[in-house]
Amino acid sequence: MTQKTVTATPQDMLRQAFQFFDGGKIHEAAKLAEQLRQQAPNHPDVLHLMGLICLKTGNPGQAEKLIGLAIAQVPGKAFLHVNLGNARRQLGKVAEARAAYDKAVTLEPNFPGTYLNRGTLNAEEGRSADCISDFEALIRLSPKDPQGYLHLGQFLLAQGDFARAQATYEKGLEARPDGPMLHLGLANALERLGDLEGAFAASEKVLAQMPDLPGALRIWSSVKRRQGDLEAARDRLERVSVAALPPGGRRLIHGELAQVYDRLGDAADAFDHFVAQNDAAGQQLLESGIDKSAYMSQVLALKDSFSSDWVASWPLISAEELVPVPAPVFLVGFPRSGTTLLDQFLDAHGDIEVIEELPVLLPLRDGVEKVGGYPAGLADLTVESINELRTLYVSQLEGAGFDPHAKTVINKLPLNIIHVGLIARVFPEARIILALRHPADAVLSCFMQDFQLNASMAHFLTLKDSAALYEAVMSLWAQYRDMLSLNVAEVRYEALIDDPKAALGDTLSLLDLSWEEGQADHVAHAHARGGIRTPSYGQVTQPLYDRATGRWQRYETHLEGVLPRLAPFVRDLGYD
Repeated sequence: MTQKTVTATPQDMLRQAFQFFDGGKIHEAAKLAEQLRQQAPNHPDVLHLMGLICLKTGNPGQAEKLIGLAIAQVPGKAFLHVNLGNARRQLGKVAEARAAYDKAVTLEPNFPGTYLNRGTLNAEEGRSADCISDFEALIRLSPKDPQGYLHLGQFLLAQGDFARAQATYEKGLEARPDGPMLHLGLANALERLGDLEGAFAASEKVLAQMPDLPGALRIWSSVKRRQGDLEAARDRLERVSVAALPPGGRRLIHGELAQVYDRLGDAADAFDHFVAQNDAAGQQLLESGIDKSAYMSQVLALKDSFSSDWVASWPLISAEELVPVPAPVFLVGFPRSGTTLLDQFLDAHGDIEVIEELPVLLPLRDGVEKVGGYPAGLADLTVESINELRTLYVSQLEGAGFDPHAKTVINKLPLNIIHVGLIARVFPEARIILALRHPADAVLSCFMQDFQLNASMAHFLTLKDSAALYEAVMSLWAQYRDMLSLNVAEVRYEALIDDPKAALGDTLSLLDLSWEEGQADHVAHAHARGGIRTPSYGQVTQPLYDRATGRWQRYETHLEGVLPRLAPFVRDLGYD
């Protein structure tokens, strides 16, 4: 009896290849795709699959070519244009990627994948309204699919719109009540809004399905820690197999354990976990391609440029020649110097509105860059170009939803301290609020904080780099104070903790305002604002405490290598 051999048809092979791809078996999918291309080298589905495999394996250039060949044969398929856009986005061809997504919308307006991917591009490009519109379209077209709610919620969290993020996740849970990641997003939003009970309940629902999920464990522990149940938080996190987690998960667990041990007074274990947190963040930094040296180079270039002779060479411009604008106010300082707490006390004043860390000054820096490079172009600014920059700044404030004619608008972005030279050149009438803290406490706190990584925050992954950036930034500030005519009021973190009204006396005088009793309750004001955008949200929504004052002394043995570098600033700023 002869056995009959069944030969797989090309359609069967193609179907199997896509199943392999969807199941993450990329090698098997690629092997079948190569066999299929030998049989049908120009089949659009085969070309498309091979393009997808190239996208998944880090070859977007070849993916763009292969998917383009598929489109040449079947130009009317929206999903092909979407994946072409994805390849171009990976290549950094933003305009071409957008054009591909827009073409997909034209071909098939109700294809959900277009809005998912174009919305992601809009999020990356900071096009807030377009991003939200695309993700809302995805939700409308696929109301049972959690992806739209998850992407929109995550974007709103990143934007600091915590109340709207909460509403988005809750809407998603109406459609998918069992969705653990929707519960996680909701827990994040509620924690940022200060609803600790709600955040805890949502995190428990996640952990019931995914007991070792780092993001949910972090929120669960954070709530326990903020409620004072430190042992429960420690014991649960210590049971996690942290070494088996990817860098992002290790970073979360080590970071939370570090905070718990710090609160328990165990500086040795806390420091070890802070080191582990930052080591994991360092791995992510390598993968991100962020170049931290670019930020230090910028600071050092500003230090080298600003000399008394150079500033004296700038053409004199009288106040009468300048376009009148409301005198801008800038709240600056080294990170973790109490700027977020100070923000709450100031914003509680009825005549003050604080911008919470939005880069509205950067278009002015870019404008100087076009004139003659930054900072060299400051010396080349004419009256006309300065007036254009002054008008541009007001339009930036108004575009962000602030009216400097109605209230005193304070631009709070601590590291704008490095651009005080720019501020003084464009706004000689500007008022500057300088937040200060003991240098060792500021540097230690930066090292301890799990910041979102960028070129500046990447310096805080080691104490050595943290101290080096402090030295560069604060010595640049000293240069500015020596050679520029600045209107400055200082607020020390330690004084703010001790007596807020007294600590703010000079600042309110600088702003021509008086203390209001409503400023006394910074916690109520922080909650009324609908959440805090900065990493300090957990601290500033608590009553004032002094455990962070002088904390560096508990970690003095770990700081021995950087204390000599900080000693001149400790002395010059009048600290012990």
